[in-house]
Amino acid sequence: MPVFTFKGDNLDKVKEYHKKIGELALLVNAKVENFVFIYEHINLITNDNNINVLYVSVEWLGRPLKQEVVASHLQEFFEKFYKKIYLKFTEINNFMYLNGKLIG
Repeated sequence: MPVFTFKGDNLDKVKEYHKKIGELALLVNAKVENFVFIYEHINLITNDNNINVLYVSVEWLGRPLKQEVVASHLQEFFEKFYKKIYLKFTEINNFMYLNGKLIG
């Protein structure tokens, strides 16, 4: 169950990326219905005062061989909208529950 959390200033771009969820599911070998996208509107400020930044965190069952694929997919889509794109993966093996049942 990949959970993608997008933190930035443009919900419309995340909604547009969501349309590519079928491609993303094929790339990581997961069912489309298992994906969750979360959007948090925030302004990220870096040392160079760049406000054109996107931060994405992915919580999922560990797929080390798929991290680069996901990073490239995200980068290809969002690079035209953001100057900096941060991406962090967190493995949730044996720590994710859905409706009280262990799913990951």
